Amino acid sequence: MVGVAAGVLVAITVLVALLPSSGFLKNYVQENSQVPGGLKAASTEIKPVVVTINRTSVLSATDKEAVIITKFDVLNPNDVTVILEAITYDLYENGVLIGHGQIGERLEGALESSNYYTLVEHYTNQLDGKVTIENTGNNPELWSALQKIDTKWNIVGQAFYNTNTVLSGQPGSVGFNSTQ
Repeated sequence: MVGVAAGVLVAITVLVALLPSSGFLKNYVQENSQVPGGLKAASTEIKPVVVTINRTSVLSATDKEAVIITKFDVLNPNDVTVILEAITYDLYENGVLIGHGQIGERLEGALESSNYYTLVEHYTNQLDGKVTIENTGNNPELWSALQKIDTKWNIVGQAFYNTNTVLSGQPGSVGFNSTQ
């Protein structure tokens, strides 16, 4: 009796682990608004999120440090909710790499972190990134441009997202590059 129960438990575990990634459910679960969210996410092909840079600006610049704010718009074009784990980006001014930024954090394993963003279907979230730069004295032209707010920005990065429901996890990432 115990052996049968253990066998059933192992079979259920294997089904839950293998079916979402195999695409099996996508062929058998029909589009239906009554389908539970987990099955809908497992049976839906996830489109990449769309990241655009709203604007990048110098919040403050002293002789010692500068704070640069980047405003991101992140659109979820899917019919299911998606989790935005993180946005990582490099900040260039006039072609010179001046800093790295990150919003959120990459998830390891299950949903261990609470530092992620829920992206509701067909909705755009607005997120702010903040980079603080120390003045090393090595680039006086850059520091002058930051203080005068006479800058030409290029932001290159990657957004990491996931459906990560109980039944499936469809991780993805999308790169972006914006000049302002």
